[in-house]
Amino acid sequence: MLSWWKRTPQQGPRIQQLWGAHNNRLTSCRGTRLDESAYGEEGLEYDRQWMIVDAATHRFLTARTIPRMLLIHPSINRNTDSLDITVPSSSSTSTPSTFSVPLAHPATYLSDPKGDESLDHDYTVFGCEPQDGYSVGSPELIAALSEFMGRDVLLIRKGLTRRSVKEVPGVVHSEGLDPVLGFADFYAFQISSATSLNELTTRIPSLSTDPSFNQTRWSPSALSTQGGLEIARFRPNIVIEGLKEAWEEDGWKKVRFAEGEEVEVGMKCGRCQVPSYDPATGVRDKLLPDAVMKDRVVQPLSAPKVCFGVLASPLKKQGGRLKVGDAVTVLEAYPKSANGVWVRNEDRVN
Repeated sequence: MLSWWKRTPQQGPRIQQLWGAHNNRLTSCRGTRLDESAYGEEGLEYDRQWMIVDAATHRFLTARTIPRMLLIHPSINRNTDSLDITVPSSSSTSTPSTFSVPLAHPATYLSDPKGDESLDHDYTVFGCEPQDGYSVGSPELIAALSEFMGRDVLLIRKGLTRRSVKEVPGVVHSEGLDPVLGFADFYAFQISSATSLNELTTRIPSLSTDPSFNQTRWSPSALSTQGGLEIARFRPNIVIEGLKEAWEEDGWKKVRFAEGEEVEVGMKCGRCQVPSYDPATGVRDKLLPDAVMKDRVVQPLSAPKVCFGVLASPLKKQGGRLKVGDAVTVLEAYPKSANGVWVRNEDRVN
């Protein structure tokens, strides 16, 4: 039996930030902050619909193993209906170059989408079944990406085959939900809390005596001028402000944005090493954020990974629209346990 509770809907906190590309238009690259965005069953519009793969193996490439990917900057250009991709030069004396690929899906402009030579069916992403996709981008763009990444790569636009969310023991979706996603890890949306992020920042001074502590970035004076941990490290799509408690989002089951945009939360988000990289420089911090998150191994499924944020799917198959400032209402949630954490059903079976 599912053990979440229901409460009378009340106007809750609000969407503080939308990042349509923090889990990126182009997977593992730099994000773009938005004021509003349409969304569909795979997430925010155009979100994680492209990825870079090894040209020989067709296996996805990620900032987990190639952190300099964080410095590649994709952005939507509505004036030209294109995805503009700025690729840094591999030489410190050269300037970055910007290239464009159409926002339109290849299936809408190719004369024979199912038979075009740009289509392949063996692209592998995050351990899932092989995915179909179209090789896109000019030879100049592919050459620039390959040079910057130090290997031959391809840029792939997701094909039309639906990619279902992987089954996770203990995770039970609403009847008929059948969640799908683009080139993300697990779910269409990643949701984070500004309150929880602020809680992590308050823990940073406790590390000041560690030999690996970066005083230049994390000393009290640096925190006051540069701010705390950047939300960009955690690459969310939706950031919520105004929650009364840190980690309240751990227990969410169903959430409504504005008047009728509802999502179902599937699980907490186990983190890899990517949040330890400065999103502006790609340089890794030896301590943060993991050293202030040792109590955040709250989902046995992800052990020994720490958790920050939650993963969710939209309930409306036809999609809708989200805006910064939209009210947030928690419709269903798990209860808080006696030891102060929110325990989900999947936590009990893993």
